[in-house]
Amino acid sequence: MKKSFSCKTLSVAIFCVVVAASCSKQNDLTPVAPKPAETAKAGGVSLLSTTYTITFEGIGSSYMAGPTSYADNAYSAYSGTQIAPYVHTPSNLKFGIKGAGSGTPVDYWNGGFIVSDWNYKANIPGKTGDWWYSYLNQASVYSGTSGSKNGGYSGSSNFAVMFGYVDFYNSSYATRPKIDFTSGSGVVNGTYVCLSSYTYGVIQNGNTFGSGVATPLKDVANGKGYLKLQAYGFNGNTPTNGGLPIEMYLARYNNHLPVVAPVTAWTFFDLSALGTVTRVEFNFEGNDSGTYGLNTPAYVCMDNVQVTL
Repeated sequence: MKKSFSCKTLSVAIFCVVVAASCSKQNDLTPVAPKPAETAKAGGVSLLSTTYTITFEGIGSSYMAGPTSYADNAYSAYSGTQIAPYVHTPSNLKFGIKGAGSGTPVDYWNGGFIVSDWNYKANIPGKTGDWWYSYLNQASVYSGTSGSKNGGYSGSSNFAVMFGYVDFYNSSYATRPKIDFTSGSGVVNGTYVCLSSYTYGVIQNGNTFGSGVATPLKDVANGKGYLKLQAYGFNGNTPTNGGLPIEMYLARYNNHLPVVAPVTAWTFFDLSALGTVTRVEFNFEGNDSGTYGLNTPAYVCMDNVQVTL
């Protein structure tokens, strides 16, 4: 697969060829037209920038959620080998569950990322009721042909599932899920996002959290229910983008009608305004909240993450 290179002047054309020849291929890179990125300069000469697309394809089974769509191996109680954090080479961008790779017990309920290929969008044999939109199917994306493992972006198999948020109820102990560079920094240009089956099903059908009454999001707060994804950038300890998040509605209703229909088609979330970062932290905000915080499941799926170094 190819990498995208850009040379600013004819005077560095030979330099570009030498660098391009020295780089090895990666098993989850796909060609992509780079978005504008900060370009370092030395002696007034523009240096090379490289854009990678992280597709999560072609990676080992140790990174994959299983053996069921509950993602059993994402918990410390699992008797087999627990899921490993995924670090993309050569960008060093890491997607992991808290504790993964550090000796600390891994429990997905504490937040983070898993890599998955599950896409159950309906009950399977032996399952009834709300199984397909419950935590028991939390590793599924609501995309593709149900059960065919083609729910990733453009019909691919693999994608990441992010879980976790901080709000008024859990702020004393919870932290926002993040992707971070294990070394160096870069511009996370953006990522395609799609709702998980769990989140989509609850948006459509409601759940019994809080009041104990299953209420679809369109009927929450006088028909003005919403769920929003937020992204915050940091370069070291310094917030980027003035400390403000970039936001995207995953579903939004007014007068019980969709203003933003639930995102079940892979949709690009542009993060380039965060600039050069060492990490990006994510959060969810929604108005279907109760005594114990957010009622809407705080899951979203991501694929084809674009990074420029």
